[in-house]
Amino acid sequence: MAATPIRNPLAALRAELDLSGEEYLDRLDNSHHALGYGRMAKRREKVSRWETGVHAPDEPTRYAMAHLHGIPPAAVTELGWPGFLLLAFPRDRPVLDSPWSPAGTVAAVAAAARGGSMDRRGFLISSGAALSSIASHWSNAVTAAPLPLAAPGRRLDPDLMTRLERRLDDLRHLDDVLSGSDLLPSAVEEYRLLSGYASNTTCDSTISRRVFTALAEASRMCGWLHFDADQHAQAQRFYITSLRASASAGDAEVGANTLNFMAIQTYSKGNPQDAVNLVRTAQSRVAGMTTPRVRALLHARAGRALSKTGDLKGCAREFNAARDAFSRGTHDDDPPWAYSITEGEIEMLAGSSALDLGDPRRALHSFAAAQQAEYSAAGHVRDGLLYLTRTARAHLELGDVDAACATAAEALQQNSIVNSVRPSDALTDLRDQMAPHREVRAVREFLKMSA
Repeated sequence: MAATPIRNPLAALRAELDLSGEEYLDRLDNSHHALGYGRMAKRREKVSRWETGVHAPDEPTRYAMAHLHGIPPAAVTELGWPGFLLLAFPRDRPVLDSPWSPAGTVAAVAAAARGGSMDRRGFLISSGAALSSIASHWSNAVTAAPLPLAAPGRRLDPDLMTRLERRLDDLRHLDDVLSGSDLLPSAVEEYRLLSGYASNTTCDSTISRRVFTALAEASRMCGWLHFDADQHAQAQRFYITSLRASASAGDAEVGANTLNFMAIQTYSKGNPQDAVNLVRTAQSRVAGMTTPRVRALLHARAGRALSKTGDLKGCAREFNAARDAFSRGTHDDDPPWAYSITEGEIEMLAGSSALDLGDPRRALHSFAAAQQAEYSAAGHVRDGLLYLTRTARAHLELGDVDAACATAAEALQQNSIVNSVRPSDALTDLRDQMAPHREVRAVREFLKMSA
């Protein structure tokens, strides 16, 4: 059954608890009274107005909500309305609240696999101060050395572990060319296989590290593919679980890469400054201990996040640092996932950032540099399609409607074989931007072709 998208935390919470607005107000009234605030005026439209943003509950009502759902009172002021309600979802608690330990990781792994009863597309399961706290917990926990696993299951030997890692590497490369919807079932099954080994196997600390590192990467991939499918609550569950697994592995690099992907989701669906903070945590944690290729990846992601905040100078500094780090070349100890950062990827991110910062001419310059770096030859079909739509948008903003239409038509043709939400959404936005130019024949043809 398809997940039902619910955009407000209170609406999602009521749905998960199977309560009508009137039933919820009855429970809330009792909590309000128990805290000494007296009885509430229980107008039928009150809950719907809270959920649609017409009104926000007053402070006593917020504390009554926190009391009703077992949320610490301090969260009401720290996270604000309606952010503090993100702590109330029972199915998210193991992911958010489990200890930062191997046992806590196993609990979070199982919860992420179960998922929630619905996908809350309009918001994430953690944001703001709570999200920063998760990143901080990861940074502190990842310092510990991995422990041997001593569950009563089978013994995991190095040869089998190598085979599991190869399967994961195949999935990584398939993600470059297949749609998220095609690959997601395989990624989830791989995640479940690895989670079984994490909770039911015996191995020494060296293999334990490899198990949790592989689990972190599998969880990161599941997060990315759920994000690509527009299932954001579940995507973030997997991302946070990936951080926990990387901490249990003592692998700061794989956790930093997860924060890199979390930042993409956060500046796309949440607060861009939260995304900057995530990347800064990653950069700080791996400073002086990672390769130039990984540093280039994090600098480029920081630049992209900063562009979403409007920080022109900060964005430029990060992309210059990314180019400098990338120019230092590959290293034997580059992690296996670092292949994804290329000169073309850096320039494409720089072009997208320039576009968001209101400089379409610079954006086209970066997009051209990416093409010269043979970005499309790298096999990143879905991302290449996404960047085609951005190139069309840059032409349109510069007034070159014919070039915009030609590029948009190419993107539309490629999209017919790529089943991904993000490029499709980008094409829909592009259609809306082109619609005012329908007096141009090429625009009319594109609008008809893409209808």
